[in-house]
Amino acid sequence: MWYALFGLGAFIVAGLAFYLGQILFQLRSQQQRQQQALLEQQKKQAEHQQYLLDSIVLIGKATLEQQCELSEAALRIWVLLENLQPDLAVASRWPGLFAMYDCVKAMPTHEARKQTDKKEIRRLDHIRQQMEIDLKRSIEQDIEQLLALLQQRH
Repeated sequence: MWYALFGLGAFIVAGLAFYLGQILFQLRSQQQRQQQALLEQQKKQAEHQQYLLDSIVLIGKATLEQQCELSEAALRIWVLLENLQPDLAVASRWPGLFAMYDCVKAMPTHEARKQTDKKEIRRLDHIRQQMEIDLKRSIEQDIEQLLALLQQRH
């Protein structure tokens, strides 16, 4: 009778040990999947950051080579900068870029521009063009400094 109870106890312990082994295996698999997902997310974040950085550099260089309008560059660079490193998107740090961005950010584009009165479009274009003239040197200096800073950081 003791042998039967001992055998039953051993069978129960073996069953529990097997069940515990399965749970530990599942836990380890889940941890590996979570680690893989975290690495994947970090990789995507790094790729996105690099894309933003590359875009800022490309637009900045094109602007300095007069291949991109100052207003277009300011608008695009400012938005990219806010997404890349919000702590860098400070108006007092880049006064020319921010002034131009602030001027054009609310101006209609694409479909909204097509639906806006022609006279209003001419008025807004005049304001934008005058700001580009007034801020040209300041924007170029800001872009040069920004590109130098980004090159140091990355």
